[in-house]
Amino acid sequence: MQPYLPQQDPNPTKRAADLAKQRDLYIYDYVYLAPLPLAKSVPDQAQFSTRYITERLLASAELPANLLAAKTRTFFDPLDQLQEYEDLFPFLPLPEVAKTYQTDQSFAEQRLSGPNPLMIAQLSAEDERAQVLNKIPSAQADFEPLFNVQEELAAGNIYITDYTGHDVRYLGPKVVEGGQHEKGHKYLPKVRAFFRWRQQGFSDRGELAPIAIQIGTAAESPVYTPFDQPEKWLFAKLCVQVADANHHEMDTHLCRTHFVMEPFAVATARQLADSHPLNLLLTPHLRFMLANNHLGRERLINKKGPVDNLLAGTREESLALVKSAYKSWSIDQFAFPVDLKNRGMADTDRLPHYPYRDDGMLLWEALHEFVTDYLKHFYPTTSDLAQDAELQAWAKELSTRQVEGGAEIKGMPSTIDNLDKLAEIVTTIIFTCGPMHSAVNYTQYDYMAFSANMPLAAYSDPNVLQSEQAEITEAEILKLLPPYKKAAEQLSILFILSAYRFDQLGSYDKTYGELYDSTFDAVFAGTPVTLMLSKLQQKLYLAEQRMTERNRGRVTAYNAMKPSLVLNSISI
Repeated sequence: MQPYLPQQDPNPTKRAADLAKQRDLYIYDYVYLAPLPLAKSVPDQAQFSTRYITERLLASAELPANLLAAKTRTFFDPLDQLQEYEDLFPFLPLPEVAKTYQTDQSFAEQRLSGPNPLMIAQLSAEDERAQVLNKIPSAQADFEPLFNVQEELAAGNIYITDYTGHDVRYLGPKVVEGGQHEKGHKYLPKVRAFFRWRQQGFSDRGELAPIAIQIGTAAESPVYTPFDQPEKWLFAKLCVQVADANHHEMDTHLCRTHFVMEPFAVATARQLADSHPLNLLLTPHLRFMLANNHLGRERLINKKGPVDNLLAGTREESLALVKSAYKSWSIDQFAFPVDLKNRGMADTDRLPHYPYRDDGMLLWEALHEFVTDYLKHFYPTTSDLAQDAELQAWAKELSTRQVEGGAEIKGMPSTIDNLDKLAEIVTTIIFTCGPMHSAVNYTQYDYMAFSANMPLAAYSDPNVLQSEQAEITEAEILKLLPPYKKAAEQLSILFILSAYRFDQLGSYDKTYGELYDSTFDAVFAGTPVTLMLSKLQQKLYLAEQRMTERNRGRVTAYNAMKPSLVLNSISI
């Protein structure tokens, strides 16, 4: 395999014929989850390799023994104490969050370094949602810690996670078999949580602290604060965790990594020859994604599958969350630095602690430099871009459906005439498939496998809180949480989704060996590209060292962006 732009290929006839065959194999499906453009089927060349299948099966070998031991001890016993959720981990490591999940510190930190750190946004004083904060005690009386809401809003110290903005109706109650009683219901609360960055807190850095939770979207919807009865406040926080878990799985994870990247894999196979430099760069980052996504359609989001069984809504309601998320996604606005800026989360002086941002920027900058240098080598002039018919066809297909098989990706230009713009698009693809997906996928075990921290559904009506006379007890909290059978199923599926890593960010030889029977250096021998990759790998090594050092000063270690733990692709 030798890299050639189409205008340089010594055998253009064969190249065109090969691409024509690819277009017959890779076909868009606009029906399964309209309007998302997905792959209709997975060609043989995009299927899992034998090595992948063998390694992945071995990675999950501990699960059956763990569940058998858990079942023997307590699987069918009534759930009497929160402590009993820990009994589901007789052999598997108990997530660290089990020790702290009821604390405000852990609850707030999960917004910054948990499985879904993309929901939190800065709240401005002009935002109508800020009016909710007029209801909290600290805005009206002398409580400790004392703060003035309007002053804090003006200073940019108030943040929000809002789980009410989707187009889906209130999800629940859904009748479900096997609840705490013979028949129960599942609910997805519509909820907003408000936080304040305060200078006093951890060390001399400060910390994020929860200040209010509103359940419901009406003006009269109740608001809960840390000054409420402790069990009532924990109940409200768990409602946030349920909402966050559902939005994580359907919005952040499934939609904004797996599904939004799928058309890029299809278009790359259809429009860029195997020897095209951009194809050679993207292939390790798109590897196995189509097979993995198709497997998910068959075994995760199928009728009566885990999404239908474990999440709060029906399968149709949960998939509606995916569609809703897709409406607001675009390739340009969800480039990593742009997304941070759009959410008001980019300022490190105002918010000095945000591990997802801080570690993620190290990887974004390293990848962006590598991609830019790589593209400059193959496109030294603007005319080289314009003359690349395959690149222009790739952009056109991704940007519109007015051509056969188009994807109509929002924010995607129909022509590529600027190398900097191309570099940002390519870096966004690589970052989304690599660091971003790994960050939201592998943290599932750390925070969601222990379902008392982050349940995938609520099993009692959150409206039980609305009565001022209601005294929430641990028994009421247990009714909200999944019964043991559901908790065991949640553990099982999240362990499977986070137990295996195929490769490592910036290491391409595993993919190149399987696909091209060669190494990256051999494919790019005699070009400066080999040195570019070596430079990237060194930057990633230094980034990991820096992350390790940062973790020494953090309340909770954040390992999700460590290059040694990040994959190249959405291969699981």
